[in-house]
Amino acid sequence: MKSREFLVALAVVFTCLGCSSSDGPDGPQNALPFAPAGPQAAPDPALAGPFPVGLMTVEVLDETRIHEQTGKPRRLILEIWYPAEQRYKDGPWAVYDLAAEAPEEYLGDKYEIVHDAELPVIETASVRDAAMDREHAPYPLLFFSHGANGIRWQSIFYTIHLASHGYVVVSPDHEYNTLWDIIRDGYDPGSVALSAPQRIEDLRLLADLFIDKNDTPDDFFEASIDPERIGITGHSFGGWTTLCKLCQDERFKVGVAHAPEIPMAIGYCDFNAYPAPIMVMGGTLDDTLDWRDQYCGYQAMQTSLPKFLVELVDAGHFTFSDICRLDLLSIAEDLGMGGQAEDALKDGCGEFNMPWEQAHDVIRYYATAFFNQHLRDSPGSESFLVDLAEAPYDQVNFYRGQAPDWPDGGC
Repeated sequence: MKSREFLVALAVVFTCLGCSSSDGPDGPQNALPFAPAGPQAAPDPALAGPFPVGLMTVEVLDETRIHEQTGKPRRLILEIWYPAEQRYKDGPWAVYDLAAEAPEEYLGDKYEIVHDAELPVIETASVRDAAMDREHAPYPLLFFSHGANGIRWQSIFYTIHLASHGYVVVSPDHEYNTLWDIIRDGYDPGSVALSAPQRIEDLRLLADLFIDKNDTPDDFFEASIDPERIGITGHSFGGWTTLCKLCQDERFKVGVAHAPEIPMAIGYCDFNAYPAPIMVMGGTLDDTLDWRDQYCGYQAMQTSLPKFLVELVDAGHFTFSDICRLDLLSIAEDLGMGGQAEDALKDGCGEFNMPWEQAHDVIRYYATAFFNQHLRDSPGSESFLVDLAEAPYDQVNFYRGQAPDWPDGGC
C-alpha cells in the first residue's frame, strides 16, 4: 500500500508550469489557481478542483413519451453543475431547502405534512446561475443517475466535486421513481420495473439534448461540451443505469457505479465482453443490495479494458449518497413513512457503519482520478488508482482487474 502524499508528489511531475491562459475575455481575473487534469496535469483528486461551481435547474419535456394515466409528456427536472468563473470562488453559495424543493404538485395530500416538518437547509459549494468559465471549455460531460426513489441532488458531495475538476454534470429526476413519489404514495416495488427502460431512454434523450445545445448559437452550453468525452455515474438503481447505458450507447465512454444493482444488468449487457472502462464501488455492510451480489457481479464482467473495484469496509447502501447528511431518517419519522422506509434509511448511516464523511472522501478521490484519466486525458491521474495505507483509505480494499475469489467457495 502506498501513501497518498507520495502519489500527490509523483503527480506533480505531470503538472504543467502555467496553470492557465490569461488571454481570455476576463484576463488574469479568470486565471485558474492550478491546472485542471490534462495531458500534463494530475491534480490531487481528493481536493476540490480549480473551478468554482455554477448550478442551474432546468425542466425538459419529452413529447414523444406521454404517460398513459396523466396524458402528460415525460418531465425531467435537471440539476446541472458546471465550471464557473473565478469571481464566484467565495460564493454566494446556493442552498437546498427541502420544503421549497417539494411543491404541492409533487406531494398531493402530503404537502402540508412536509411543509410543517422541520426539514434541514443544506448549504452547497455552488453558485446558482453563475457565469460559466468559457475560457477553459470545452468540458467533458457527465451524467448522474439517482437511486430508486432518489432525487437529482441526492449526491451533491460528489457531483459538485466533479464539476470543480472541470466537468459539466447533469442529473435528472427520473419521473415516477423519485423521493416525492415514495413520500406521496409509499414504496411501490413495481416502479422499479417500470422505471428501468425509461431511465435508459432518459439518458439517450439528454445526451442528444446536450450535444445539440453545444452546437446551438447563443445557448448557455454553446461550445462548452466535448461530445467525444461523455461519462456516466450513479447510485444503486442509478448504478444499474450506469452499467446498462455503457453497454447500449457507444457515446458513453466510461462509468462509475456506486452500490449498483448488477445482476439485473445482465439482461441488458454482454458481460462476456463489457465495452467500456468501469469502476464499481460498494460497501460490505450493504443491507439493501447484497455486497456479495455486487462483488460477484463485478467478477463476472469480462473485459480487456480497465476495471476497478473499490470495497469500502463497513459502508452501507446509503453511505454512497447524501442521505446521512440530509438526515432523511428524521424526515421519514416526521412524515410517518413507516418502519420499512425508516429501516432502509438506516442502511449506511449507523454507528457501526464507516463514517459517511470519510466514505465521501474515498468516493470522490477514486472516481475523480478515474474520470480524469479517461475523460481529461490525464495519464498522471492513473498514479492515484492504487491501494492506500493511511486513513480513511485504510478502510478500503482497492482492486484493479479481477478481485480475489469470494470466500467460502467463491462466486
